[in-house]
Amino acid sequence: MYKLLLADDALIKLAKSDILGQICHHYDCIITAEIKNECVDEGKKRLYEDALKIEELINKKLLKITDLKKAIKIKENFGKGEISAVNLYFQEKNSIIITDDSAFIKYLEDRDIRYLIPAGIIILMRISNKIDKKNALNYLEKIEEFIREEVYDDIKIYLMEDSK
Repeated sequence: MYKLLLADDALIKLAKSDILGQICHHYDCIITAEIKNECVDEGKKRLYEDALKIEELINKKLLKITDLKKAIKIKENFGKGEISAVNLYFQEKNSIIITDDSAFIKYLEDRDIRYLIPAGIIILMRISNKIDKKNALNYLEKIEEFIREEVYDDIKIYLMEDSK
C-alpha cells in the first residue's frame, strides 16, 4: 500500500473540508517536521481551526511526522513544505505526494514523481472500498470550495457513473 505524503496545501484543504481524519484512518499518512511547523505551529499562532484538527490527528498517531535523513537541493523556488515533501518521497518506499499546487505538480510530472490531487483521494477511497458512493459524494461536496470547478465536475461524473 502507498504511503500518502501530504504537502502543506493538501493537508490544509483536507483538514478544512473535514476529510483528513477519514483519510488518515484508512491510509498511512505522513508529513515532515517542516510541514507540521507550517501547518500546525504557524497555524495555531494565527488561530486557524484546521491547525487544531491536524494537531489532533498527530496526537492520535493517525498522522505521522517523519524526519528527513538527508535532503537534496532543489533549484526551483518552492517553500520548505514542498521541498521536504520531495525529499521524503525519495526516502519513503511506496510513497505518493498529495498536492494540488500547479507549479509543484509540473515539477513532479517533469521528474516522474508520483502524486495525487486531494480530491483524487476520494476516488481512491471509493475504488478501494474504504467508503461507499454516498460518502464519496458527501466528501466531494465538502471539498468543493477548495478545488477547481473542472476537477469537481470530473470527479462527480465519475462517482455518479460508479455502479458499485
